[in-house]
Amino acid sequence: MHHQFHKTLGAYVPEHVTPSSTSPLKLKSAVDKANLGEMWDMILTLDYGVSNVNELPHDRRDEFLNVMSLLLQAFDR
Repeated sequence: MHHQFHKTLGAYVPEHVTPSSTSPLKLKSAVDKANLGEMWDMILTLDYGVSNVNELPHDRRDEFLNVMSLLLQAFDR
């Protein structure tokens, strides 16, 4: 009975998986301005195993930038 009103929503894509539109340079600048530069370096080194964001493959770079964007928003409040 209720099945006729059900609409297909499509594939769910979590927010943290969607591609980042943030420039790494702009984000890094905002992170440094918020005194989170050490956190940037620590996450990049320990979790991603690189020393520079440009060393990451495109999908991993987007993931990292999204993580840092979320952290910046959380600490910026």
